[in-house]
Order: sequence, then structure tokens, then C-alpha cells
Amino acid sequence: MRVLRMVIGLAVGGVALTWAVFAQIVAPPQTLSPGEVRLSSRPYVLEATLRAESRLVQLEVVVRDSHGRAVPGLTKDNFVLFDGSTKRELTAFSVDTFTAPVETSPHSASPVPDKSTQPPAPTPVAQLPSQNLAFRRWIGLLFDDLNTAPGDLAHAKIAASRFIKEAVQSGDRIAVFTTSRGRASEFTDDSKAILVAVTKVQSHPRISPGGVAQCPRITAYEAYQIVKGDPSAMKAKVSEACTCSGGPPCGEDLPDTAFENLTPTDPSKGGGIPTEILVAVLAQAQQTWDQARIASQVTLDAIESNLNQLARMPGKRMLLLASSGFLSNTLDQEQDSIINKALRAGVVINSLDAKGLYAEAPGRPLNESVESVGLGVSTMVFEMRTLGDRLEEVDSALARFAESTGGLLFRDNNDLNLGFRQLGLLPSCTYLIGFAPSEDGKYHKIKVELKNVRHDLVQVRPGYFAPTSGTSHQPSASEKMEVLMRGSGERTDLPTAISEKLGTATPGERELTIQVHIDIQKIIFEQQKDRHVQKLIFLAALFDSQGNFVTGKQADMELALKPESFDRFSKTGINGVIRLEVRPGTYRLRIVVQEALHGNLSATDQNLKIR
Repeated sequence: MRVLRMVIGLAVGGVALTWAVFAQIVAPPQTLSPGEVRLSSRPYVLEATLRAESRLVQLEVVVRDSHGRAVPGLTKDNFVLFDGSTKRELTAFSVDTFTAPVETSPHSASPVPDKSTQPPAPTPVAQLPSQNLAFRRWIGLLFDDLNTAPGDLAHAKIAASRFIKEAVQSGDRIAVFTTSRGRASEFTDDSKAILVAVTKVQSHPRISPGGVAQCPRITAYEAYQIVKGDPSAMKAKVSEACTCSGGPPCGEDLPDTAFENLTPTDPSKGGGIPTEILVAVLAQAQQTWDQARIASQVTLDAIESNLNQLARMPGKRMLLLASSGFLSNTLDQEQDSIINKALRAGVVINSLDAKGLYAEAPGRPLNESVESVGLGVSTMVFEMRTLGDRLEEVDSALARFAESTGGLLFRDNNDLNLGFRQLGLLPSCTYLIGFAPSEDGKYHKIKVELKNVRHDLVQVRPGYFAPTSGTSHQPSASEKMEVLMRGSGERTDLPTAISEKLGTATPGERELTIQVHIDIQKIIFEQQKDRHVQKLIFLAALFDSQGNFVTGKQADMELALKPESFDRFSKTGINGVIRLEVRPGTYRLRIVVQEALHGNLSATDQNLKIR
């Protein structure tokens, strides 16, 4: 017993929109203005062992080839998951696909569809021009003006301006964010308004690149190394401190071990170095690191706030972060919180390193004044030896956000135009896998491997914070829908009504048409300029007489209605039309509907006997 095809659509006011492998409008296209409705769908799979009420860890995995393209066609059997050294069973698996619309000329030839896989066309179809597919993506363009130098930010703004023009032409909606001030522009497809907001972005550094004092010069990275007890960092800065008053470097002949485990309260192990110098270096390092850590915390808070705003938008969403990087040491839990929110909201984070191909000559930056007469050997060796590690550290958060949400990191390349173009692409195929976690409250590293398939890159979050046994779990919106789908009772948060009728499809099969009527007068929409914005999520599933899941479909209806359309639909309501071609048998039809902005739900059952 199986369902051959499922088609879901919108039918209201003489307009019918259908979901399948393609989208089309059946009826005169002038009934709705461009961009008022966007439809997308994907198969809905109810795994036999998945319990949405459990503490499921969901991972979003993107597999890429050597050209950076997402690899489709993989199955659950291709994935192996390790929680530390423990192999975990996958209890959930699904595939999410996205196909960017292709610009076509009205005179260009159209491909001939494979009739064996397409449902019969009920009426002649009026094809919409590509510019009518508005709101296909919501892009948050986030400039990290707290940690990006003025020169790097200027180059990023120029490249972003070119990207904005291309993205808007393809129907995307963009908002500009900064880490210092939040949202600088509303989501819009008005390229002029977006570009004006970009031109106003300026660098607002919170700390000096050289630290809190000119001599000794202790950067945030060097301060962190000293605070965590790196003896070579301490030796280098102590040697430099001795030169600040015009004297020679000190401590050069001492081994690094002489600078281990020094604290401001007990610097007596300094091997003869004046105590006041040791105390001063330790205090300056602590002060510098405290400032840097606070600045990084502010940056992460800003990223999370901007992510929350983007997550409320309907449709495909992406946060594109342009930054020169920042130190995120000791802030792992805050980063993981951002990653969890992005994953739950389905937001991809792409990161662009605004430094480009970074090269740093030995010595101090030319634009910084230096008070020391000369630098000791240990200082120069330490600064040269740690250059690569420092660049990796400041980019670690950018890399982690991208890797963990299925995005990309663009770095070590001065062609920022190319970077914005590459990062502006959402992965065409994403695999969602889930497993039951440990419950020890600790951070667990995870690894996903592939078997029986060739690949070049697997992108997945590096780990997760396990819940603590006995603590309460707040289910996500998708988990709530999953719980309702597995149940049998009704829920009426949303004003919906279900009706169905049976028709003839192909020999041996029947066509079941289900209509889900929604009274939108009782649904809260978000007002965005002249549009009423909301997103409706439909889950439809069939179960056989033994209660086994047969097949299902998820479809998203993204609404950005003009006032006249909103008023008309408020009077008539919106009818989600679902068509299933089924074989004869006894079924239970389960329909779950959710509005995305506030999470209100409806659920209902229909027992069907198909003859």
C-alpha cells in the first residue's frame, strides 16, 4: 500500500496554487500580485523510532563536492554518527531541498517534463515570469563593525553592494544589521534603500588592536595566552616591558619554565625579574583580556539578536556575517546557543573573513606608535610563531557558525566580490538527522562520517551540550507538530475546517481531495510596510488500519499580502487544497496546521475507506 503522488495547494477567490515538484498558478495570474504567495514543499517522513517529546538532538548536515556544491541523493544508511567515541543510532532522518529559481526569457524554450512523474494538468497553466517569485529568500546582511578595521570594512561594503544588486534582481529580500546598533534597515527588495543603509555602516571598535597600553604592547590574543598560563607569552611581554623605560630586554636567558604559574599575588617565581614588572604585565594582560572578552560577548549577543529577528521571517533564511574575526575563547556555550537557535529556526549562517588574504610583516603595525626602544628576541620569536594561531583563533567563531549550520566560510582570499557571490547561495540539499543524546549536562564532540559514497566535505556542528537528567525540555515548534501528528486528538488553536471528496485518478487508484479552510481573521499577521506577513505550515499524513505511517508531505505557504488581498481573504478565508492519489484501503488521515509567527496549531483526524 502506498501513495503515488501528493499535491498540496491554495485555492481562494478563484485562485488555486499547487505544490508538487514544481509550482504553478491555475487561473488568471492577475488575481494575485507578484510575491504575495510563495509555495514550497518537501516529503514528510515519520520515523518509526522518533519520539518528538524526547530530547532529540537535531543535526543539519551538508555534503559538498570538490567544487563546493551540495551532494544530493543520500539516504539514512549513508550516514554514521559518533558521539565522542560512541556510535549513535540515527532516530530521525529527512532531506530538505532548495532549488533557486532560474531566470528565463519569455521566448526561451521550456524543457519537456517527464509525463510519467508529473500529475495530470487540470486546466491550462499560466506561467508566471520569474520576477513574480518574490520573497524567495530573506537575507540578513550582518556587518561586524565592532571588530572589523575601517579598511577591511570598506572593502566588504563595496563587495556587498555588488552582491545586493544581484540578489535583489533575483527576488531576495535583504535587511542590513550591525553588531553595534542592530538592524540598520528593514527587510526589503528596494536595492537603493539597502545600499543607503550599507553606506552608513562605519567601524566602531571597542578596544585598541594593541591593547590598553602602548608599552608593553599586549594584544587581546597575547593577553589571553598570558591569562591562561602560556610561559612563552609571559616571557615575551616581560622582556618587552623592561625596554619601556629605555632599558635592555630582561629575562632573555631564562627558560620558559621560569615564567610558569605566575599570578599577580605571587609573582616570586620570576627568576630574578623585578616584581613590579611581573605584577604590571600580569595586571595589564588581565585587564586587556577582560575588555576583549566583554567585547566578544557583546558581539555574540548582537549576532543572536539579529538571528532572532531573521528567524521570524517566512521562507528560506540566511545570515551573512562579514567580520575580521574576534576572540571567542571561553564563550563556547554562548556560541552553541546561537547555533541551536539557528538550527531550530532553519537559518544558515555564512561567514566572510573581511581581512582577505592576510599578510603581516615582522614588527609592529606602521599606524601604531611604539614607546619601546627595541624588542627582545623572545618577543619577536613569539609574535612571529603565533601569527598563524592568532588568525585561526579570531576566525574560529566564524568557522564554527558556518560549519555548524550548513553554511560556508570564505577566507584567505582578497576577492570579496567572489566571496559574497559564493556565500549568497543556500545549499541545494540538506540532510536532517537526529539522535537521542546523553543526559550528563556536558559538552559532547560529535562526528558524522559517510559510507559507500564519495565526498569532499561534510559540514555539521562540532558538538552539543547534553541536557541534564531530570530537567524539563521545552519542545520546539517542529517537535510540537510532530507530537500532534503522532496523536489522535483534536486541537483548535487555529480556526480550521476540513472537508474531503473522492474522485477517480488512474486505473486502480483514487484521487482524494482534502480542503483545509482557515479563517485568517483570527490569525495575527506581522505588518511590514504595505504587506501582511505570515507563514502557514501544513502536515498531511496517511496511516493504515494498523496505525502504520504510509506517507506524508510538508508544505509551507508564505504570505506577504497587500491590503486589498488581505481584506479579500479575511472575508473568504484561505483553503489549503491537498490532493492524494491512493490505492483502495482503509486509512486514517491526519492533518496538522501551524502558523509560524506565534506557533498556534490545529490538528484533526478523518477515517477514510477508499474503494
